[in-house]
Amino acid sequence: MRPDDDRWRGTEPPARGPSAPPTLQFDPFATGLAIFFAVALPIVVIGFIRATVNTTIIAAGVVAGLLAGLVAGLWVSARGGEIWRGRRL
Repeated sequence: MRPDDDRWRGTEPPARGPSAPPTLQFDPFATGLAIFFAVALPIVVIGFIRATVNTTIIAAGVVAGLLAGLVAGLWVSARGGEIWRGRRL
């Protein structure tokens, strides 16, 4: 084997430095807020576009969004902002 062949071998990326893979950290508040809007907005829109404004559907959408956002935010917070652990593609 020639010395030039070694440079093409797969090596593990360094743990730190500019060549290291990025560590994704998510903000729990921003995640919870995004989940709230993703869940509540479609349900609220359905409550508004009915023939008459249906406050029961709107309230259910807001409550469902709050619960989903709270659970998602607490889950991300418990994991320290890391969604994936271990190796990623």
